[in-house]
Amino acid sequence: MWANCSSPRWLLMAFLVGCALLGAWAPAAELVASCDFEGPYSAGEQQIHDGCLNNWQWGRKDMLLRAEQDAGRPGTSQSIHVRGISSGGMQFFFTKVRLRKDRHYRVSWWMKGDGLEGPITVMIRKIGYPWTAYVYGFTELPDGEWRQYSLTGPCAEDVAEDVGVMWETGSLGKLWLDDLTVEESETPFETAAPNVTLPAGNLLPRSSCEGRRDYFWTGGVYGTAVEGKYRGPIGEWEDPQPYRAEDGRFGRFCLAAPAATEGGAAFCRSACVDILPGRPYTLSAWARADRPDVTVNLAFLYFGSERGVTGRGFTLGPEWQRLSVTGTPEATRWNQVYLQFCTGTSGATAYLDGVQFEAGETPTDYAPRYPLELYADLGEGRGNLLTWGETVPLEVLAAPAVETDRRRVDVEVTITGYPDVVVWQRTLALPVGEPVRPELKLQRRGLFRVSLRTLDDALAGPQEMLFAVLPAPRPTGEESYFGTHITVRPFFIDYARRIGMKWTRFHDACIITKWGCGEPAPGEYQWFDEPVDAIRAAGLHILALPDAPPQWAQREGDGPPIDVEAFGRYCEAAAQHYRNSIRHWEVWNEPYMPGFFGGTAPEFDPVLRAGHAGLKRGNPDAKVLGWCADISTTGFGAALTPEARRCPDIFSFHHYIYNLAGGGTLPFAEELADHLKLIEPAPPKECWNTEGSNGEVGGNSFYTFLPATRELNDRAAAFGSRVWLEHAKAGIGKYFVYTLHQSDTIMYYGGLKVLIGFDRSPTPAAVATATTAWCMDGLSSVPVEPITGAVQAAFEGEGRATWAGYDDGGCEGRRSLRLDRFPSGVQLLDVMGNDPRRDGVRTWTLGWQPLFAVSATHSAAQLAELATKALDTPGAGG
Repeated sequence: MWANCSSPRWLLMAFLVGCALLGAWAPAAELVASCDFEGPYSAGEQQIHDGCLNNWQWGRKDMLLRAEQDAGRPGTSQSIHVRGISSGGMQFFFTKVRLRKDRHYRVSWWMKGDGLEGPITVMIRKIGYPWTAYVYGFTELPDGEWRQYSLTGPCAEDVAEDVGVMWETGSLGKLWLDDLTVEESETPFETAAPNVTLPAGNLLPRSSCEGRRDYFWTGGVYGTAVEGKYRGPIGEWEDPQPYRAEDGRFGRFCLAAPAATEGGAAFCRSACVDILPGRPYTLSAWARADRPDVTVNLAFLYFGSERGVTGRGFTLGPEWQRLSVTGTPEATRWNQVYLQFCTGTSGATAYLDGVQFEAGETPTDYAPRYPLELYADLGEGRGNLLTWGETVPLEVLAAPAVETDRRRVDVEVTITGYPDVVVWQRTLALPVGEPVRPELKLQRRGLFRVSLRTLDDALAGPQEMLFAVLPAPRPTGEESYFGTHITVRPFFIDYARRIGMKWTRFHDACIITKWGCGEPAPGEYQWFDEPVDAIRAAGLHILALPDAPPQWAQREGDGPPIDVEAFGRYCEAAAQHYRNSIRHWEVWNEPYMPGFFGGTAPEFDPVLRAGHAGLKRGNPDAKVLGWCADISTTGFGAALTPEARRCPDIFSFHHYIYNLAGGGTLPFAEELADHLKLIEPAPPKECWNTEGSNGEVGGNSFYTFLPATRELNDRAAAFGSRVWLEHAKAGIGKYFVYTLHQSDTIMYYGGLKVLIGFDRSPTPAAVATATTAWCMDGLSSVPVEPITGAVQAAFEGEGRATWAGYDDGGCEGRRSLRLDRFPSGVQLLDVMGNDPRRDGVRTWTLGWQPLFAVSATHSAAQLAELATKALDTPGAGG
């Protein structure tokens, strides 16, 4: 996913990536490949153009590929109709491509879509493992009009085989392709540069650090080793975060950046700042420390990587001193940088003020971009999460960045409820430097954005803050469907619990129980009871992994790549030590992947058996999960012995969901039955999906300065709800969404960070997850009769029942619900937790996001019957 922090950068990105209609190009390009899609095509039901291939091996899907005439362009085009997805997604390749090192490529093609629920990703990529992206592309949701698209980029290596232009989607719907060309050039492709200008002077909207909460500055920590032992869990648990401190060098306050005291390297990063490449920029800041001889680092880095433009170390003492670094950024895909201030592992606290980022080779005297800084805050550090019915303790502040004679300023305060409902707006005459708490009586629930702006734009830069009003978590305990992968820090434990999670999995987000962390030397164990006990005290349950061997236990040559007997002993020791806090263990993560096990299925067979036996010796009551299969293929499991396949108490698998889950011609996770046949005649009673996510919606956010469109946010909220419903309908006991791991700072924006923002703010998907958990967690799935054009889910238990319905993307048109046909005793809730009837909605058109009907007086079958009677005939809808 792309990231964006201001509108000029959006123009630059469109220029650099080439996701636009074709413009004026440099003349030195050579045409090296093309496809007009006029034929020949393969014979049979699936018609695929010569030189193209469809990846049928990735997952299970129902697709129809045809040579189609009269599709709106002259001649023939390739049509791709995705009618159903059980797992995986569509990947279609044009393979007549060869790449040369240090050459630049431009791929151009015509494309349109119909009924697509999600976007198309395009790039030049290795077809097989490890799926290397050679020329990065873009993500676009094509509409029903033919348009010509283009992507450009360099290639870093020679590639002579197993490479192609790839179109990928996990969406149901139809796509057409036509007239593809691939051009090569020794120099970058050029287009008319957009007319982008940046302001003179300080480019930072807030640089005096006068507020308690500001998305512009965020902190994080990396785990480190101490005397050869990895002690990251200690530093991560400490979680040093920047905060506002008194005695600023400019204004009243400054930014305090504490270092970790053990096992962690702390850092503070800014949000993105636009730059024009090829010009020098200087970052300067005033800094001091709470003790002498504190080493810090000041730098600015390219967004999208940890590659630095420039940076250097400094030694601080108790007196303020000015630091500065200068560098010249190169052109990148985004043309953005972020600022970084590292305090490391000293245990000291460094203070930052008067931060300035400006064009030029030398720093000028500090001058803020605006004389005032605006802030909004709820006065608590729990991710800005409130509970239904709770008063919103909003506090707003107009603070002087430097000394000023101004005493009051007019500020417009707007609170917008997701997706676009303005719920409160006032112009307040704020006293400068004094926080004000306006009287708020919000009747809505869900996700909210607070926007601040001065009526005189020259006085302060605009400011935004996000918060959410969520249902109180239900006490569903160990039976919950809802699991995730949290970085084990107090904040994330609380955040996960409050959005409905009851489980966390110790994998790469937390390696507390991993073999390499738990036994750094033979027989020398280190345990981390404090964070484990805190997780359990907060009401979360743990699925732990004992895999990832230390160096001393790895083996080369024939046989398993690890010391199997030593692994069994470690499993026994870990299960015995954590027997009162961890009851569920998954033997190994993705053993079929070279990067995790590094051996064959027959070599993993004794590892699975030894791990199972060791865990049971350490805790006879332990539940052992395995073999962590890839849902899309049974090959790895089929190569295990029947004895090994019968080891797990609970069958675990991984299913990454590339669509919104549900709808179309194939059931969700249909392949699960094929895996369970390998364990007959007595397959495990439970099946868990212990890892999966949807990276396409990872950039969802209600901030306006990020590129998260309404469409992306709507898909993310749909995914954050439907994925749990579909898992439960398929009989899958738990789903551990792969998110809430390392997410701090703008460097991690996008990707798989579905349920939390880069600044620990709630996302549309997180709120939808919390609402869904309140509606159906702890209940049993109840089968209901299918209805054309609608996907249904029904649940009941514990004296309550829930029905949910959403659009079937595999059918044309949209069904509508007459809401007045539901009795008043039935709660109707959208994914934000609001009853649409309160907004005057009488007819609800089924869309991507579910509508819930919740009742304590109706059964699931009765709710489904009410919904069926409330459905109108199929028709077009929005």
